[in-house]
Amino acid sequence: MATTITGVRVFDGQRLTEHTAVRLAGGLIEEVGGLELLRAGDQHVEGHGGTLLPGLIDAHIHLLPGAPRQALSFGVTTVLDMFSKPDTVRQAVAQGAGPDAAEVRSSSIGATAPGGHPTMMYAPFPYVTGPQDAEAFVADRLAEGAHHLKVLYDDGAGGGPMPMPSLDIPTVAALVDAAHRAALIVVAHVTTARAAIDLLPTGVDVLAHAPFDRLTDAQVGAISDAGVAVVATLSVADGFPGDGKGMPLLAEPELARRLGLAWSGVIQRQAQRWLPPQLPDFAAPADNVGLLHDAGVPVLVGTDAPNPGTVHGASVHRELRRLVAAGLAPDQALAAATARTADVFGLADRGRICPGLRADLVLVDGRPDRRITDTQRVAAVWKHGVRADLATYIGSADERAGLAALRAQTDKVIAAVQDRLPQLISGARS
Repeated sequence: MATTITGVRVFDGQRLTEHTAVRLAGGLIEEVGGLELLRAGDQHVEGHGGTLLPGLIDAHIHLLPGAPRQALSFGVTTVLDMFSKPDTVRQAVAQGAGPDAAEVRSSSIGATAPGGHPTMMYAPFPYVTGPQDAEAFVADRLAEGAHHLKVLYDDGAGGGPMPMPSLDIPTVAALVDAAHRAALIVVAHVTTARAAIDLLPTGVDVLAHAPFDRLTDAQVGAISDAGVAVVATLSVADGFPGDGKGMPLLAEPELARRLGLAWSGVIQRQAQRWLPPQLPDFAAPADNVGLLHDAGVPVLVGTDAPNPGTVHGASVHRELRRLVAAGLAPDQALAAATARTADVFGLADRGRICPGLRADLVLVDGRPDRRITDTQRVAAVWKHGVRADLATYIGSADERAGLAALRAQTDKVIAAVQDRLPQLISGARS
């Protein structure tokens, strides 16, 4: 049965249009227009003046069991995983094929040096020891169904908890060459301005984070000239209580209401964890995002969920808010979560409201192209033309499995840090 949605403001992925109705059939957007689209026998959805958006895309997550279902409940219809182990990816991809879960595109295992980030969280997994490993590593990721390649260039100097081994530039260059020959986009994890500039000559396509230290004008120009995109991940700041007011995600009533008691409790407990005396300067990456955007660099929405303080799906709305605070106009932020991300990652079948594309849509109450926080007011979601049930994740076995996996992951990191604590203390004293 076809579905016709009427009485809406249509944001097509780049701009607000004059259209007020969209007709869906066969999992695709069939037509856009006005009331004339409604036909006898259609399932009719009255939008009551809300705004219809393309399904939102989170360009940087790490999977937990059930994460695709949780993401969809917040209007996120596609998630791009940036390092998960193959069994987790297979389960998520299978779940994401259904109507009530976001579709998953993954890098599978990321390329990192032996003992490099994120060993503490995911070990054991295959490492890359040098350029000679690049071809086989990429081939193995392709065999696992990878949609893009993740490389990690991080020695811990950018504010991480400890020094760690890192890939070198020749190895990254070899990985990029192998990935490009296999038609894979390469996403590079960097946390500093210097690391970002180091990797530009290798031909990486996307930087997985805005640098946490301030970019110079020359560095902004170099990133712009290189034609790379940047996934902002400003939401990592939500892992820290804001000015004594608690965790930022829980301060958003619409988001907190959809989280449920179990996840709200997790976020509240994360506010009580041990924190270093010197917190990162989160103003720096936000300023960098504004500078990069002004220089014409494609800035994309990504949350890095489930880092502390972030939740799959919910944190996309916080990220949109942070992008607007960093200098993007609301419609530009919306494009960063829809059409722009689809373009960068080669997702030509989604990210826009256009005839012939996938009917992945989210209806929100309000005008997010004017007030970005209105994205939080999710009224309905369609995945491949099927209206999703947004209430089934909370209290489900998927929710319990996701929480258990996060707890195990956290315990593993804590144990690894405690194991290295004597040498950390020794290094601090020397």
